[in-house]
Amino acid sequence: MPRRSHKKSRGGCTQCKKRHVKCDESKPQCINCTTGELQCQYLLKPQARIGHAIATPDANGAHSPAMSSPGTLDDGRGDVPVVSISPPVEARSDLVDIGSIELLHHWYTVTHLTMTPDPDQQEMWKNTAVKYGLSYPFLLHEILALTALHKAMNEPERQDFYLTRATKLQSDALQRFRDVKRTDESNCIPVFLFSSLLGVHLLADRSRTQGLNFGDYLDHILGCISILRSVMNMVLREWMPYFKASDISPLIRSPNPQAPYDSIPRECHSLNTLIGESDLGPSSVKAYTAAIDRLFWLFAITEVPSVTHDTARWAIGWPVQLPDEYITLLNQRRPEALIILAYYGVVLHFYRKSWTIGGTGASLIRAVSAQLGSFWERWLAWPLQIIDSR
Repeated sequence: MPRRSHKKSRGGCTQCKKRHVKCDESKPQCINCTTGELQCQYLLKPQARIGHAIATPDANGAHSPAMSSPGTLDDGRGDVPVVSISPPVEARSDLVDIGSIELLHHWYTVTHLTMTPDPDQQEMWKNTAVKYGLSYPFLLHEILALTALHKAMNEPERQDFYLTRATKLQSDALQRFRDVKRTDESNCIPVFLFSSLLGVHLLADRSRTQGLNFGDYLDHILGCISILRSVMNMVLREWMPYFKASDISPLIRSPNPQAPYDSIPRECHSLNTLIGESDLGPSSVKAYTAAIDRLFWLFAITEVPSVTHDTARWAIGWPVQLPDEYITLLNQRRPEALIILAYYGVVLHFYRKSWTIGGTGASLIRAVSAQLGSFWERWLAWPLQIIDSR
């Protein structure tokens, strides 16, 4: 994944500048800081001079006059005047929003079908998820945010508009979700549905990875895994039996292949050889063994590489089951942990027909290969061969 030429955001927050990631410049907090629970700060700028009025889009795409300042803004179409915009006003739930109705219609008719091929699960995403969203705005906003991202992928002529809409809606969803202090029977289902959609959204939003080098791309993927696990852990361990008896039970229902997973590719078993040949302590061996077992489960349930997927079903099934010890080793960029992650990239590569995944698998494998270098190429030969030949 070669680094692309692109203009840097000049108005990003100090945290994003420090971490060398693209800032969406949402205020009072950008999405990167909101999802990472970081202190978001923007450098103070000189008071803008009074200038000529220009049209700026509001939340629904309508245009209203605003005053320009002397700076410039990069929107991919060259330099245009920077606009001084007040922080967004809190959305009014009692007002009819045509833009949101458009997105909800697209969710009902198109986007929910891309989540899973299972008819019962499709019905759950179409109706049950929206029903909970009407009572829990953080869920409804994430449904609309993911739908806006889907429309951005499908309508290139309005891509900028829908990407902006998706960013705003996701920011609103995360701000509302931060008010959830604890989970109980009243909110555990909306929290679970929200976390599932958030995980898909983080992987699907390729606008956040454009121009990243391999190291920064790896940081992005690790950040996605960390956010997904932190939210999922609020509900999965305690409330799974409750989910199985609830109206989202179709989403929980799935095949349950058992070890030794005879149907998975023989190349996967080289991971056990890797752990056996490495000089590791007992706790690391335990963490890697658990991560590999869950990865083998994912290969078995997805039937990769015999089957290619065009929906998001099971794509995030591995990260949410990982032990904390493995995540620690992954964040330390331990070679064994990264090689296991590259094999997860193989699974994602067979989801490349899904708009939510696309080229994520291939990019992840190449990023791991660049991080580790030639010494470890023996263990990455199969993942690299997969993405080069298919």
